[in-house]
Amino acid sequence: MDCCSVFPIFAKTNSKKLSEKFLNSSRISEEHLVIALSQVKLGFWELDLKTRFIECTDQNRANFGFSRKQLLSEQAIMDAILPEDRWRRIEGVAAAMNPATPTYDFEIRVRHPDQRIRWLQVRGTVIFENEDPTRIIGTTLDISEKKGMELLRDEILNITTHELKSPLSVVRGYLQLLYKFISSIGNTKYQLITERAISASEKVERLMDEAMKTHFQGQSEMIINKERVNLEQLSEEIISNARLVSPDVEINLHTQPLLPRVVADRYRIAQVMTNLINNAIKYSPGESVLDVHLSADQAEIKVSVSDNGIGIAAQEREKIFEKFYRVENSMDLASGSGIGLFLCSEILVRHNGKIGVLPKLTGKGTTAYFTLPIEVDTEGLSV
Repeated sequence: MDCCSVFPIFAKTNSKKLSEKFLNSSRISEEHLVIALSQVKLGFWELDLKTRFIECTDQNRANFGFSRKQLLSEQAIMDAILPEDRWRRIEGVAAAMNPATPTYDFEIRVRHPDQRIRWLQVRGTVIFENEDPTRIIGTTLDISEKKGMELLRDEILNITTHELKSPLSVVRGYLQLLYKFISSIGNTKYQLITERAISASEKVERLMDEAMKTHFQGQSEMIINKERVNLEQLSEEIISNARLVSPDVEINLHTQPLLPRVVADRYRIAQVMTNLINNAIKYSPGESVLDVHLSADQAEIKVSVSDNGIGIAAQEREKIFEKFYRVENSMDLASGSGIGLFLCSEILVRHNGKIGVLPKLTGKGTTAYFTLPIEVDTEGLSV
C-alpha cells in the first residue's frame, strides 16, 4: 500500500487537461506528505481478511522493525510484539469483528532486531460487506518518546512522594500532640482547628499512597470504599475548611430538611465538593458570596455550588470535564492543570452519579452541581 492508495487526492490522473504546473504541484504535495508521515512516524496498513495478505507503507514496516525486503505476515507482527502485550491485539481485533464496534485502539511494545523496545499506538477499522468482515485498515504510530516521558514522570512522582512521607508523618505526629494538649485545657475552638489539620494531613498521605501504587499510575484505577454518608455534615466540614483558607468569602449552606444519607466514598465525595467550592472561589475574583445547596427527590441527592464569577460559555460546559481542558477565559485568571474536574467526573461515574455546570438563572456566574443516587433497602426505606 502506498500513500496514493491511502489518500486518493494524490492519485495519478490521465486527464490531459491538467496543466504541467498542477502536476508539479501535486508531485511536490505528495513528496511533502511522505516526508511529514515519516517525521511523525505514522504508518498505514491494510489486511485482507480472506487472503490474510498485508499491504503497508515503509514507515509501518519501520515501526515494527521490519526491513523493506522482509516478508510481512500476521505471525511476524505477533512475534515482534512483546509476549505480555500480545493480548491487547488479540482482544482488540476480536472485539472489532462486531459491526456495532468496528474500531480498536491500543498501545503495545515491540522489540526491534537491534533489541530496542519501542512503543506503538495501533488503530484499526474493520470494513464489512453485507455484515461480513472483509478488510482491516489502520495506522501505527511510534509513541516511544511520549511513553518515555510518562515513565520518567512516574519515577519522579515515586521518588517525590517517598521523600515527602517522612516529614509529613512528623507533622501529623506533632499535630496529634498539639491536639491532646489543647483538649486537656478545654479550648474547643482550637481543638476543632487541630482536628481539621490532622484530617487534612491524613488525606495528603492517602493521595501520596495512591500515587505510588502501580495500578493507580498504570491503569488509572480509582479505589472506592463506600459507606453511609451524611452529606449535610460533610458539607459543613468542607465549607468550614474553605472559610479558613478564604476568610473574605461568605459561603452559605442551604439544606433541605431531613436529607437521606447516601452510600458513597466519603473521602472521594469530599474531593468533589472541595474542588467545586475551590473553583467557585478561584474564578470569582472580587466576589464575596458563594451559595451551596443540598436538595433531594425520591431518586437522588443534588449538591450545587453557585458563584458570581466569570461564567462558562455554553460550548465549553461539556469540555471542562475532559482531561487537561481549561476554559479559555480563565487562563490569565488562575493557574491550574485542568485535571480537577476530570477527576470529579471519574468519581461520579463510579458512584452512578452525574456532574455538570449550568448558567445562573439570574445575574452572572455559574452553578456547578453533582448528583448521587439514593439507595433503598429491602423494605423500601432510604438508607
